[in-house]
Amino acid sequence: MKSVTGNPALDAYQRMAISGVNAARPVAQGEQPVGEATGSKEAAKVAISDAARELAKAGEAVDQKKVEELKSRISDGSFQVDSAAVARRMLDVLG
Repeated sequence: MKSVTGNPALDAYQRMAISGVNAARPVAQGEQPVGEATGSKEAAKVAISDAARELAKAGEAVDQKKVEELKSRISDGSFQVDSAAVARRMLDVLG
């Protein structure tokens, strides 16, 4: 199937999302459900991709003052979404 967006990330998400929530299989006998302790004292080994590291670095540049201002505007109901600006940005990103 040809991609509609041409964006590899969105295409991957779409392929992944096709199976849906109810596609999970039941736990087979002898398997342990995710989230249950295995009894092992060994820590899980986690690898972080270079892309994830870059996203984490980008998150450090967040303007906390602006975030707090937006939170307060949302909570008091004065924040209004500029749908035209959102649409323009979506077109800029997606092409």
